[in-house]
Amino acid sequence: MSLNGENLSSDRTWSIREFSDLFEITPRAVRFYEDKGLITPDRESGTRIFGSADHTRMTSILRAKRLGFTLDDIKVVLDVTDGRITDRAEIAQRNANFKKVIKSLNRRKTDIDILTRDMSELCRIMDEQLANTDENTEVVELANAYDAAFQDYFSDDHQPIGN
Repeated sequence: MSLNGENLSSDRTWSIREFSDLFEITPRAVRFYEDKGLITPDRESGTRIFGSADHTRMTSILRAKRLGFTLDDIKVVLDVTDGRITDRAEIAQRNANFKKVIKSLNRRKTDIDILTRDMSELCRIMDEQLANTDENTEVVELANAYDAAFQDYFSDDHQPIGN
């Protein structure tokens, strides 16, 4: 595995500064995640030492944050994966909740795919318009051309079902 071209072997370790730099966050944020019980680095003479397992875990934590999960949401998942939840009823409840989250994530993924496709098409239209106009064309004229293309392209997406 690598991050920014760096090999991440299982015996690789980082100081808190190196670890925070890897993820482009502050050491304070790393300490905060530790205080919340999300990561548990080893200690050597009081100094935090982060290993490959911490790296994998932080990658997952930050991915979940980018997707809008709160630290409490993340902790709920980690409590299960870390084996802290052993009550059968609690496991069943969390399983049901996780399935709802998966359904929501799949809907969001579909929305992201559609929006990405639509924005790519809009960029293609703008590129085409820019290529077919000279530098002296007024910005208002370009904006009107984009709007017309946009309305034409997206008009089908907003028609009521059955029309």
